[in-house]
Amino acid sequence: MTEAAETPSTSPSFDLETYISRYEPASETRLQRLLFLGHHFHGAFLAASADNHHGSPAHAPSSSAAVHYERLACQAFQMAVDQMKETGNWRRYLEEFGAVLANTATSGTINNNADTGSGNAAAAGGDGRTADPESTTAASPLRSRSDSHHQPQGQSLPQQGIPHHQHPILYHQTYDPAFPAQAKRESQVRLETLEARLATAQSHLTKDSIRTALLALGEFHKRRGELREAWRRVWKSREYVIVGGSSMAGGSGGGPEMIQISLLLIELGVDLRDWAKVHDTIARIEHTSLGTSSSSNNPDNASDSLYRSKLRAAQALTQLSSRNYLEAAKLFASTSIDLTNQFSNVISAEDIATYGALLGLATFHRKQLHEYILDGNFKARLELVPTLRTALMHYSRAEYGPCLKILGEAEKEWILDIHLHHHLGGLMDRIRDRCIVQYFTPYSSASLVTMGKVFGCGVEEMEAMVCRLLSSAGDGNGVNNAVSGEDGAGTSPNDGRSPTLLGEGVRINALDKTLCVENRRSVEKRARRRARVMAAKMGMQFERNAEAMLLRELYSKCFSLKFLILIIIQFVLFLLILCCRHGLPRKWACHPRREPSWRQIQPHRSSSSRCKCRTSYGGPKHGSDRTCSVQ
Repeated sequence: MTEAAETPSTSPSFDLETYISRYEPASETRLQRLLFLGHHFHGAFLAASADNHHGSPAHAPSSSAAVHYERLACQAFQMAVDQMKETGNWRRYLEEFGAVLANTATSGTINNNADTGSGNAAAAGGDGRTADPESTTAASPLRSRSDSHHQPQGQSLPQQGIPHHQHPILYHQTYDPAFPAQAKRESQVRLETLEARLATAQSHLTKDSIRTALLALGEFHKRRGELREAWRRVWKSREYVIVGGSSMAGGSGGGPEMIQISLLLIELGVDLRDWAKVHDTIARIEHTSLGTSSSSNNPDNASDSLYRSKLRAAQALTQLSSRNYLEAAKLFASTSIDLTNQFSNVISAEDIATYGALLGLATFHRKQLHEYILDGNFKARLELVPTLRTALMHYSRAEYGPCLKILGEAEKEWILDIHLHHHLGGLMDRIRDRCIVQYFTPYSSASLVTMGKVFGCGVEEMEAMVCRLLSSAGDGNGVNNAVSGEDGAGTSPNDGRSPTLLGEGVRINALDKTLCVENRRSVEKRARRRARVMAAKMGMQFERNAEAMLLRELYSKCFSLKFLILIIIQFVLFLLILCCRHGLPRKWACHPRREPSWRQIQPHRSSSSRCKCRTSYGGPKHGSDRTCSVQ
């Protein structure tokens, strides 16, 4: 595949002036879109020039394509430069041309080298930098736009020390060193005037005057491209809104002043791509009287459908940036048809129609698609995008081949949208997958050859797409709604697995190149076998868990008994060790038994201790030899 084929191209009938006229002339979104288109067309121009450089007959038509892309890039950059000069946005001008404010030492070096061509070129463009616009008076060495038209075919464009891959505008526009210096002086004078007006209002303590001065400063910074500073000024002005005699520093009231401030904050948040700020601002509005109350005295109050449609459109952009496509589609589809060009500084009516229809086609099932898009109030917006209207009609009639063909041709223009180009590939994949699922749903068997002809691809490619659908489960964002008919959910999961996008029991016959659904008996048999296996696994797991629990309980009890025995053994060992070292106590000592002496056996008798047996018996009688038993 060549480089030109890999680079997204645009339709030959693309009209840049008609496209950019949808947006407010001096808005930041118009400038960002022009610069985005210029960079895109410049990339396509380089790819076409590289193909032409090969010189092969197969790439001969790329010369006209290169001229076409160069013309569009030159036109986009020219319109962007005109807007920057008109609004005095000198900071963005320097940024696009690769120039930054240098310090004094760098400026002096550049001025000293300005006399020689090589020194000037190295200083101004060698690293993508140039001197301060007020101190640089020599002619800029940046390559003129007319130089690119005189390059011989087949030769690379001269770089001249400028990193053109970082600053494509240098290929097509001439740098004007006088504009940044003049615009900076005028901006400084205007800023001092507005700051003086704010100081005067603060000295008089007039809330209306302070709010007006802050909003004027916010508009000034916004036109100069200083979006962060503009956000700070506008956010500060909320503290000086008065309705009904009370201040609204917390943003808890309503009125045209608060509506103006909230819309300006949303616009700045979208231009900054700070979606958290946009979401926070909308959430504050919805939880206050701006989003709930209504007043018949003020036609521009928060209950106005036009104002609420602006909030929905901004919230839909926030959901789109977070890839929540289903919610974004619902929000775009619910915007009032009265919102046309009143919000063109953020989004145009054609953008709302394109985003809503494309996101609805990628996320809604048939019932929702008819309810929100084809048969609802959004149907009137489809007149602005006849290509999408035709594609939707083909899809509703189950003509998926023509639908995908029309979407493929329109993709060349949608890739040029600053909000949509990051999501276009995924959305087109979702739509193609949905068409394949819808096509196969009524059949029990379908030929991959026939499906390839219907969807405009080969058999191998069709088989690969079907394999991916079979291996992928529902993602919960509306892709598998075509099978289930539910919002954001597929068929109910059985056997513990997520259902595939093509349903249960769908198989590919690689020999016959067919996609078929197995009969109900085989599917039920496989489901029962899988259920038995799952039940056996659950029983084994329960048995293991029960055994482990019993072992843990037994071990805890054994451990407590062992611990007690261990303490007793340790105490006995301690006593033994103590006895071995110091000996036993005297009362515990074991003394040897001594035989009594003869004195102890026959104690000395006194005269008074006579044997009483004689007295008892009166002496020996009858010649008895009996002696006293008491010795």
